[in-house]
Amino acid sequence: MTKLLIRLFVKEPQDTASPTGRLHYGRLAGLTGLACNLLLFLLKLTAGLLSASVAVIADAFNNLSDAGSSVVTLVSFKFAGRPADAEHPFGHGRIEYLSAMAVAVLIVIAGFELATSAFDKILHPTPGDAGWLTLIFLVVSIGIKLWMALFNRHIGKRIRSDTLLAAGIDSRNDVICTALVLISTLIGRYTTVNIDGYVGLAVALFVMWSGFTIIRDTISPLLGQKPDPQLVQAVEDTVLAHPEVVGIHDMILHDYGPGRVIASLHAEVPVGQDMLVSHDVIDCIENELMERFNILCCIHMDPVDTDNPRTLQLKEMSIGLLSDIDSQLSLHDFRVVAGETHTNLLFDVVVPYDYPHRDTLPARIQQAVSAQDPSLFTVIRLESEFATKN
Repeated sequence: MTKLLIRLFVKEPQDTASPTGRLHYGRLAGLTGLACNLLLFLLKLTAGLLSASVAVIADAFNNLSDAGSSVVTLVSFKFAGRPADAEHPFGHGRIEYLSAMAVAVLIVIAGFELATSAFDKILHPTPGDAGWLTLIFLVVSIGIKLWMALFNRHIGKRIRSDTLLAAGIDSRNDVICTALVLISTLIGRYTTVNIDGYVGLAVALFVMWSGFTIIRDTISPLLGQKPDPQLVQAVEDTVLAHPEVVGIHDMILHDYGPGRVIASLHAEVPVGQDMLVSHDVIDCIENELMERFNILCCIHMDPVDTDNPRTLQLKEMSIGLLSDIDSQLSLHDFRVVAGETHTNLLFDVVVPYDYPHRDTLPARIQQAVSAQDPSLFTVIRLESEFATKN
């Protein structure tokens, strides 16, 4: 069914990165969610009224809040697809993160309302009268929500949308909630035990927990989280596939919404290579990153000495000493400044954010270098790694 809907309503299914392509997928997901949730609301509301079950009625209004979430999804993809303007030069993609948070807030509010109704039912229990029609409606709703969970998860992964992934989690939670309601309805039908209010409260708490989880997960990209390691690796592989580039460092990826990444990095090129050739290669790499990943990248060109045997020897020695100190350490921008009485080794050392010996590290490196050759002195700058690979 999912593939059929994509084929019928998405003009270019292979376009999952551009704002236009993501808008088509988002519109399909939003309209599908709106139609399904309104249908489920009517089914469950009817079932709840027929059976006088607060758990079923609460579950119905949970679906009504999901219909509101689908409207939020439609609006968010519409606004997120707007092109850049003077006030927002990097586009409006982060609206998707805000919409995911809005969905989460609606989930929490729905859960609170469910908890209020369920607690009242616990204090003032009333017998239910679930007929076969109620049971059939609940089973059908479980099947529909299970498909919706898979549908939103599939499209969310396909276009890297936190909003749709959140909707998929919400649909999965609805499957669990409705299954609990179905169990309590069966128990109430065939026994004298009335657990309707307790099950309703459990459902409400579960719904609220899922909402808070989504809020936590959507705050992270808004604050500026670590980029996807697979994307980092793909960018590095793309750059180093050009033989004119011998290394890269200081890669930074800024997330302006799914499919909207602004990047910068330093590309190391041989110092003896023609500058015009190096510049042309850098331009080609920037265009390739835009075409393949929709990444707007600014590349700084770093000339490195790849022909001087003494420089290469000292660099390999320094790399080995860093590895002996800690395998997590790495260096770049290695230069050698030779003098009559001593030689300076200048380089940057990349350390993890939580590295416990940052303050004493330069002295340890100098001590290790001096043990190899007392005439060598280090000029070191410590920096943290902005992007990590798998």
